[in-house]
Amino acid sequence: MTEIHAYCWRYLLLFALCLGMCNTTAHAKSLKLDGSKDEISLRSSFQVYEDKSAQLQIADISKAEYENKFQPLHGNLSASFSSSVFWLKLDIQSTQPAQGKQWLLELSPVILDDIRLYHYAADGSMTVHRAGDHLPFSSLEIRHRYPLFLLELPDTEVHHLYLRIQSSSAVFLQASLWEPHSFVAHSNQVSNFMGIYYGIMLAMIVYNLLLAVSYRDVALRYYLLLSCISLLAGMSINGHVGMYLTPDWPEFVDMLPGVLSPLVVMSTSMFIASFLRLQEKMPRIYRLFVLAQISCVLAAVAVLAGYYPLVAPIMQVTGFALILVILPVCLIVGMRGYRPGYIVMLASATWITGLSLVTLRNMGVLEPSWETEYGFQIGSAIEAILLALAQAYHISLMKKEHAQTQAKLLEISQRTEQQLDAKVRQRTAELAEAVARLQKLDKDKNDFLGIAAHDLKNPLTSIIGMSDLLRKLQQSMPEQQRQHYLERISNSGQRMMRIISNLLDVNALETGHLHLKMQNLDVSKILQDVAQQYTEMLKAKDLQVIMDIQDGVMVKADFDACVQIIDNLLSNAVKYSPLGKRIWLSVSNTPEFGVFEVRDEGPGLSTEDQQHLFEKFTKLSSLPTAGEHSSGLGLSIVKKLSEACGGKVHCESVVGEGCSFMVELPLAA
Repeated sequence: MTEIHAYCWRYLLLFALCLGMCNTTAHAKSLKLDGSKDEISLRSSFQVYEDKSAQLQIADISKAEYENKFQPLHGNLSASFSSSVFWLKLDIQSTQPAQGKQWLLELSPVILDDIRLYHYAADGSMTVHRAGDHLPFSSLEIRHRYPLFLLELPDTEVHHLYLRIQSSSAVFLQASLWEPHSFVAHSNQVSNFMGIYYGIMLAMIVYNLLLAVSYRDVALRYYLLLSCISLLAGMSINGHVGMYLTPDWPEFVDMLPGVLSPLVVMSTSMFIASFLRLQEKMPRIYRLFVLAQISCVLAAVAVLAGYYPLVAPIMQVTGFALILVILPVCLIVGMRGYRPGYIVMLASATWITGLSLVTLRNMGVLEPSWETEYGFQIGSAIEAILLALAQAYHISLMKKEHAQTQAKLLEISQRTEQQLDAKVRQRTAELAEAVARLQKLDKDKNDFLGIAAHDLKNPLTSIIGMSDLLRKLQQSMPEQQRQHYLERISNSGQRMMRIISNLLDVNALETGHLHLKMQNLDVSKILQDVAQQYTEMLKAKDLQVIMDIQDGVMVKADFDACVQIIDNLLSNAVKYSPLGKRIWLSVSNTPEFGVFEVRDEGPGLSTEDQQHLFEKFTKLSSLPTAGEHSSGLGLSIVKKLSEACGGKVHCESVVGEGCSFMVELPLAA
């Protein structure tokens, strides 16, 4: 049993010794520089220690007690956002004196705030190198876009390198050792690549600036904003802002990446929303884009206020959320018929891919590499080219829409011109008609005044003359002669009354002031009553009246209008009938109308007279047979009153054979 325990202790001691030797070998392992490579990637070559207190100095770290606290770094350093200080340790050794004189240590990226390199030589001397965006570019020992340190390795002894990394931005690091001549060749290649990238971006900016000036499209302006911000962001990532623009303003160089990140997302959102017309086509998605833009503006303000470590993770999440929306939105818009949406989707995919690589690197998901370093530049350049194609397609659509709009406007203009011309012709015709109507009214007025002056003059003269005779000779004048004069005065007054009544009736009919009271009337009785009033006139001209009256013909009309119609027709028959002739008066009915007719044996009417028979102030070729007065208003009044009662009047006549006037009035129910 004792022997077993002794063997166990021996094996444990041997295992511990081997383990210790392994650890010692691990810590003592150095990077061999044998001259076989011009570039040596330091991926997985460092040992790392995280100083969470951020208080340790090189004197503390180089002590033996911290030797075992360094852990092997697998891959490149990637710690996302951290307030710690990261110490990286590397031992290097040249195997051949001729190969170990000078090496260049290149670090990327440029957003690290404070980088310090402590170089312990074999003789115990220490050289300190500094870099980072808190230092003015003009004060760097080697003015290169990336932090670059010159290492002197004059011997084959082991040299100890300590890198102190501290940053308020995302902490990630990629390092390489370069032989100076190879580094110069590599820098030339990178410079050529950067020249192509900047050339593409500037060409697209100038091209779209010219388009924006020519077409004044809002989407073009947003694209210019996006292109300028993307170009500035690319220069910031590449280290060219501090190198060329602000070599003595480290605060600006340090702040710029944090401000540009939300501005890139904001300008992208503005361009996509405007170019795809989301406000019209997808209002709800458009409101989401507007919310993202507001968030980006607030984030940029927060960065300027010094809250970049707090805002950066939020903006990265916002950017990824917007990315998840942009691609399907572009696809949907393209499927709905707006084909530039497909090009924008492809351009967004390339840009999003490059941006995602940078974002994932900043979040610590991906390790620094060539893809993460140049993915944004390549993606933004491809995006700029594709968006230029999309803009060209968009402009061709705008031209097509403009041509269609111009055609529609021309059509509308021609149609409007035709309508205006038609309205002008119509208004001209209406004006001509109004002028003709005014001329006719003026003629009617003159005729009216002429008739009033002429027709009223004779009866007034007769009344004045006979009244003067009566006044002067009333004592010596016989009673029979005095009665004769009084009768003549009465007839002249009645004649004046008829003239005035006709004139007033015409005026009332034309102005619409004549109010009719419709009632059931017996036409036969009215005709007989009116005919009775003409007994003396009929005897004076030896005229015979023959009546053919059907009893019980009831019409619906106004009483005064009906009396006036019959009176005018009978008066004309008496005026135009020669001595000793006959006048026929008849009353009958049809299924709808009651009809009364007045027929005479006068001179008749010519065809021309019949065409103007019922017009005002019409002077016919036929004249009254006994010199009676005619105003030319009677038949016009008959026509208007007949129509106002819902009836009609017409005439039948042959020259030399008399006239027949027939009036039809609606039967009473």
